[in-house]
This record gives sequence, C-alpha cells and structure tokens, in this order.
Amino acid sequence: MSAFLSDFRAAHSKSLAFAAVLPFVAAIPLVAEFFQHVVEMNIGMYAGPDAAEATADNTDRLNAGFLKTIALSLPAYFFIRWLNSGGDKAEATHLDGKALRLFALVIALQALLTWLSLYVWTEGAMAAGLFVFSLIFMPLVIRFVVAAPLGTLVTPLQSIRTMFPHALYAILFPLVAMLPLMALHYALGIGAVFVSGDGLKWAMLVADSFVTAWLALVITASHYIIALRPGPIVEEPRAVAA
Repeated sequence: MSAFLSDFRAAHSKSLAFAAVLPFVAAIPLVAEFFQHVVEMNIGMYAGPDAAEATADNTDRLNAGFLKTIALSLPAYFFIRWLNSGGDKAEATHLDGKALRLFALVIALQALLTWLSLYVWTEGAMAAGLFVFSLIFMPLVIRFVVAAPLGTLVTPLQSIRTMFPHALYAILFPLVAMLPLMALHYALGIGAVFVSGDGLKWAMLVADSFVTAWLALVITASHYIIALRPGPIVEEPRAVAA
C-alpha cells in the first residue's frame, strides 16, 4: 500500500512540476478541451439537461472530441522524456527522429481506438467489448507506448510478456490515479449544464479545461510508472541470422 501511495503522489506532483517547466506543452490539452467546450456552447449543449442529451451525439462535438483525445496524448512525448532524464528540459524537448516515428505509431493506435469508439462501435456489445479491450490491452502494451518517445522499440508482444505478471497493478493504478481529477472533470461538466447564466457556465468550463490538462499529465505519469514497474525499458536485441 505504501508503494501505491508513493506512486500516486508521484504521478500528481511530477505532472505539476513538468507543467511548471514546460507550460506551453502542458497547455495543449487545455486548449483542446476549451475548444471542445466552445463547440458545445455553440450547439447549446449547456442550456439544460434536455439540450445536453439532445446534442450528445452532435457531429461537431464528436469531431472536437476526437481532436481533443489526440491532443491529450501529445504532451506525452515531452513528459516521458522529461521523466526519463530526471527532469532535463533540453532532453525533454529534443526532437529525435526515431522517437518521433515511434511516437507517431502510438498516436495512430490511440486515434484508431478513439475513432472506433466515437464513430463505429458506439453502443451495444461491440462498444462494451471495445471498452474492456482497451482497459486491458493498453496497460499490457504500455512499455511499447512509453518506450516510443525515448526512441526505443519495445514491440507490443514484448510488452505484453513483460507486463503480464504486473497486469493487475497496471490496470488498476492509472484508474485510481486519475479518479480524483476525473471526478472533478465530470462534476464541472455536468454542473455547467445545471447552473444559470453564461458567465458561471464559462467559468466552470474554463476550470474544467485546466483540470483536463492536469489529468492528461497524470495519466501519462501513471503510464510511465507502471511501465517501469517490471524494470528499466531497454530495446531487446534482434536475433542475427547465422
């Protein structure tokens, strides 16, 4: 339990420390979340409960949400390099060619899963199956995800083999780590539906944008923590043909 609490504190404190060092990078999810809220306000989503239900599947909102999910992952390139280097700002912002190519693969995978959940398998058994698959699959391939910004190739299969003995912790820790901010995120969004006056609604949505930005960093920090739980990330040598 003490290790769990230590990891929990680290995920939140290190995310704030990173935001202080590279605030413009940390603000990428903030801008994306606020843009989605602008779209939602324009379609009248926060006019009341009935309006929120009626506009939940609005195309403009879904498109903004899709872009937002990609934006939430973009700071991970810099944050993971910052964590791995012990807080070296120059190393965090170095644009390494191999690291960028591997990171693009990670973003593409996450975009695919998001696209399927928003536009294809949106309800029923397939939607539930995709949720469960993502909940279990992503923690198991997390070493592939975290190694990418470091310019290190850990294949998804290698990651699954390494993470499988730690699967329970890998699945549960990120969920618990993000829970306080996630609860606040939903409270602000739902609250904006019920309060009166655009001024108060905007204030709550601006606050939610900051919460979402912090939440995105906490998620990345959690991923880094569980990825290193089995040990340091190293690129496995490839077999050389005789």
